[in-house]
Amino acid sequence: HWQVDRVLRPVFPPGHLRQAVGGRVVMRGQIVERPARRPGKMRLVIDATAIRRGADWQPASGRVMVTLLRATQPWRRGDGVEAILALRRPRNFGNPGEFDFEAYLARRGIYVSGFAAGDGSWQRQPGSGAWAAEIERWRDAVTRSIETTLDPTTASITGALLVGEAIPLAPDVRERYVRAGVSHVLSISGLHVGLVAGAAYAALRWLFARSERVLLYANVPKLATTASLVPLLLYAAIAGDNVATIRAEIMGLLVVGALLLDRSRDWLTPLAVAALAISLAWPGALFEIAFQLSFIAVLSIVLGMRRVTAWWAAWEESWLVRLRGAHWRWIRWLVLSEAVTVCAALGTAPLTAWHFNQVSLIALLANPLIVPLLGLLTVGIGLLATAAVVVAPAAAAPLFRCVGFVVGVADAMVDLCAAVPGGSVYVVTPSLLELALLYGVLAALLIPPPALRRAALAVCLAGLAVDGAYWTAPRRTLEITFVSVGQGDCAVVEFPGSAVMVVDGGGLFGDFDIGRQVVAPFLWRRKITRVDVLALSHADFDHFGGLAFLAEAFAPEAFWWNGVRGSGARFAALERALRDNGVQVRAMRRGAQRVIGGVEVRVLHPEARGGGGDNDRSLTLQLRYGRITVLLPGDVEADGERALIAAHGAALRSTILKVPHHGSRTSSTEAFLDIVAPRLAVVSAGADNRFGFPHATVLDAYRRRGAVVLRTDRDGAVTLRITADGRIDIRTADHVRRNL
Repeated sequence: HWQVDRVLRPVFPPGHLRQAVGGRVVMRGQIVERPARRPGKMRLVIDATAIRRGADWQPASGRVMVTLLRATQPWRRGDGVEAILALRRPRNFGNPGEFDFEAYLARRGIYVSGFAAGDGSWQRQPGSGAWAAEIERWRDAVTRSIETTLDPTTASITGALLVGEAIPLAPDVRERYVRAGVSHVLSISGLHVGLVAGAAYAALRWLFARSERVLLYANVPKLATTASLVPLLLYAAIAGDNVATIRAEIMGLLVVGALLLDRSRDWLTPLAVAALAISLAWPGALFEIAFQLSFIAVLSIVLGMRRVTAWWAAWEESWLVRLRGAHWRWIRWLVLSEAVTVCAALGTAPLTAWHFNQVSLIALLANPLIVPLLGLLTVGIGLLATAAVVVAPAAAAPLFRCVGFVVGVADAMVDLCAAVPGGSVYVVTPSLLELALLYGVLAALLIPPPALRRAALAVCLAGLAVDGAYWTAPRRTLEITFVSVGQGDCAVVEFPGSAVMVVDGGGLFGDFDIGRQVVAPFLWRRKITRVDVLALSHADFDHFGGLAFLAEAFAPEAFWWNGVRGSGARFAALERALRDNGVQVRAMRRGAQRVIGGVEVRVLHPEARGGGGDNDRSLTLQLRYGRITVLLPGDVEADGERALIAAHGAALRSTILKVPHHGSRTSSTEAFLDIVAPRLAVVSAGADNRFGFPHATVLDAYRRRGAVVLRTDRDGAVTLRITADGRIDIRTADHVRRNL
């Protein structure tokens, strides 16, 4: 605990990069991790040695994760670099239950992030001499050979299998593998290490057995086991330092040691030692998703297969299966192979639901078909090809073409599995209690005495039933959450009863899907699987960017908007998602009104033939529940505010106001604030955004009128629970509760 606390709450020494955040610096340092290539960008981790903010260089320490939009130089681990960077403090969005990005970086020793548009002015000093630099050059040569030999999709999959994600993997490709339940093959993991070790052992044992002298004077199995450590360690050097690989390496070394010492085979002890070693070497590793999935998968296989093999042996004995012919051996192999897949899938399913909100049912069929292709054939031939890049370059291309053919066949099978209706389902996020109950059910299945097994199952299932009844009970309050989505807008309205409306969906430029990564996890954590209404204030990307995924995953009945189309491929993707999922699209106009769960929802703007700019035509909603009124005006600016005042006058008065246009000086005019007179104003804006929102004069205008101002860039998600008698409870990301 002390070590984890020291990692997450460090005391920074003088000269640490954390003391230089908030400005641009010139920094010298060394790249200490393999550059991570992503579509349209590259990420580098640099260990700083000096910085310059004026004329003189000063010693510096600390690591920085740099996002580089346009990389023109061949960056490698071990390279020295002198770069111009804008330094920032890594931030979470501030939504309840979100992925803790700050802690994830802290566990890697990174407390500062940097950004650069390009590396044209950077100076590079190639690393040389160290074995790590030679390994990096080998990986780069392999990557170039793969890219020049295979088509982009096949090359990215092959690169992920053989040398890690050296070649960017398109998001749609990764999503297909997730849906099919075989995404684990897209990263070098314990599976690959095990295949390498097994193949090396089989080949070396066959080779040693060809020699009569070796057979006479040596223990061939032990000799082959020892010799197989050489290719195992070499492959580990190529694979890198991810948790699954290190776990497999430690377990492999311990198992080999046990065999050489004639100790009985025991998988639980090596697994426990590997977990302890990794936890001590990397404080906080227990909280890593890869750590949890890797160890739970192996533990599930070990414990589950003990139960399965015992059951199979009893069944064989009772039916005298072994006397019925040799073909039963193949049936036994198939049954036990599928049982391994089932054990791993069941063991990791609760964690997969917790971290990713997705469970693949088709994985039970896909894994036995695809893993042998992408795991055994591809890795086997691919390792020969990677060796050929160095020792016989002419043979590398034909071998990679063979790999590409196998990958193409496997990828087609993945495509078929991913397209099966219902093959993969989105699920709500289980709580820690629910996670414990789910694992209690799985553990109960392993209990041999039938009476005890049934009792344990009954207790756990009863607990899950009570928990489910609690979450499905109708709501008694109106709950509105202004989700922190960076520089954008998103409000989730949970009406009394069960209906849900999402107003705007945020949107960050780049390949980050704010709907999939931020808004949807918030909904799933709230146990929301269906959204009744998606509403879009206006067609700016920072408002509609996340709605396409919500339309696909949450089966909305209706889509409300102002009727003014956006432009570009991303808005077209939203329209396609609405059309493909049968969502009723309704252009809402001033005067429209609905009552949802006892809450009156009025459309105040725009009018039928409204003009003005895009922002001033924002769909404006007013919600009234008892004595409390909430105004959601989108991005209306001064003209739009004047139109609202002219049309509605004193009816605009609202208890709660979502501050228009993120707190821009072009909105929140004096006349508008005087007539709305909010008691609470919520600003939705991104931390350190380039627009300077919310503007200081705007904040001052609200405070002069006595309004409480909350901001998603500082307070994180803001949740308001409104009761029928007019009570308002406020909850922010730091769990502070107060009444308004």
